[in-house]
Amino acid sequence: MSKHKAIVERYRDGVLSGDHELVLSLVTDDVVWESLGQTRVQGKEALRGIVENKEGQAAKDVVRRPDITVDRLIEEGDTVVATGRAALALPNGAKAEFLFCDVFTFAGEAISHLESYKVPLGGPPPRG
Repeated sequence: MSKHKAIVERYRDGVLSGDHELVLSLVTDDVVWESLGQTRVQGKEALRGIVENKEGQAAKDVVRRPDITVDRLIEEGDTVVATGRAALALPNGAKAEFLFCDVFTFAGEAISHLESYKVPLGGPPPRG
């Protein structure tokens, strides 16, 4: 596995385990994170608010840890694309399920930009 793919796997592991410091250690200080059509944040501290589930749509609409299955990791140059499925338990007991495509762009060995595309599979749309 390439170095960049391994970093994406560590990022995913940090999200799944709730290890926010691991997630933040893998990004640049000026990282840009976009959930296309929903949210855009820039900077490590702004991302901290998202991963700690304290700001924005994520905080009020979803429980902290999603269930994520990565189907494919594709690498080209300084970019790794992850595709798969995810499910989020909502506070009302419902579950939001969706397909995703995350595009990770690297500056050296750190994630500098993350674009997330989501396609709902029924039920309430995912947020954040």
